[in-house]
Amino acid sequence: MKQETQNRLSNIPVEKIKLGMYLGDVFDAQGNLLFASGTLIHSAEQIELLKKHNVSSVFAIEIKENPGVYDRARVVDVANLEEAYYKELSRAKEIHQYTIQTARETLINAKLGRLMPVKKIETAAEQIVESVSRNPDALVSLAQIKGYDEYVYVHSINVAILITSLACSMGYSKEKLLQAGVGGFLHDIGKMGIPENILNKKGKYSSGEFAIMKRHPDIGISMLKGYRDISDFSRIVVIQHHERYNGSGYPRQLTGSMISEIGLIAAVADVYDAVTTDKDYRAAWTPHKALAMIFQGCDMEYSRRIVEFFTKHLGIYPVGSFVKLSSGEKGIVIRVEKGEILAPDVLILYSADGKKLKEPKEYKLWNMQKMENGSQYRIVQSLNPKDYDICIDNYVKAKPFE
Repeated sequence: MKQETQNRLSNIPVEKIKLGMYLGDVFDAQGNLLFASGTLIHSAEQIELLKKHNVSSVFAIEIKENPGVYDRARVVDVANLEEAYYKELSRAKEIHQYTIQTARETLINAKLGRLMPVKKIETAAEQIVESVSRNPDALVSLAQIKGYDEYVYVHSINVAILITSLACSMGYSKEKLLQAGVGGFLHDIGKMGIPENILNKKGKYSSGEFAIMKRHPDIGISMLKGYRDISDFSRIVVIQHHERYNGSGYPRQLTGSMISEIGLIAAVADVYDAVTTDKDYRAAWTPHKALAMIFQGCDMEYSRRIVEFFTKHLGIYPVGSFVKLSSGEKGIVIRVEKGEILAPDVLILYSADGKKLKEPKEYKLWNMQKMENGSQYRIVQSLNPKDYDICIDNYVKAKPFE
């Protein structure tokens, strides 16, 4: 049985929540979980609790099912899309490795005061654009893998991928996509001008150290002087990726329309990749928690329009998310169908009784029959794969069972 496509998780003001809706994960301002994904709103007290914790809006969905519908044409179409996805994934792995090597060379040269390899940067950006144009999911799925030690290099590439992919889905021209990719590639170049004892510090920064770190967008712009091939559009990404919608960002404390659209996109891409990566002072957030927290910053730190595009693009549970289903089974999200952000493809690794399967099995949640108890298969919780000694890399980089 397949749910109708209108059954999608949306960002809804608390005042408009109705009994019978299901929630995505809801966190308070401190990051504490108030309601887990899949919670049914069955009482006014639950809504009051949200208001008490100053939650202004939440991910929510009102399930409307259409029993007995089996969309054969859609199944065939999805099969073709899957083949295209895995074909592009093979290319994307090579592109990802090339771009990381180029990022390493670029940032090291910047730190040592050498010329940056602009032509290689442009080639890397062009490869990213071509990949997301062929298939928007393959390269983005690799950006979800966080198993690398060289954070500063991989972060630059992941942000470039996320910016380019989102801008592509929003209809940007190829020229602008290339410039956006270059900007993402170079967005943190200014960190190479920050003293190493601060840049590589283990733990949180002091207020004085953070003041120095906040100079890196300006330092980055200074480093790009003399590079005529770097467009103004790319430089906007460098200078604006830490600006915030309400003026709380840096370095210019710009607000609203003062921030360019590509700057707003860069802000979301940068923070998403940063918080979903392990740091010395905190564990990585799950992709779902990161999206939920970013969504709660809509109209404050982030543009609601950009966040909604970003969420629809990645899915509520992005590729690489380790999740628990309503059946009790656990697995990894391996693909998100467009228009089905609440019902992705999940590779099941653990049975309902907690036993690891010898042979993983794939569920397409959007096209699953009901469980024996009559309820629908759905994701109820986002889990930390490290708690289960799961290496996401092993499951995302290859087609299941191959």
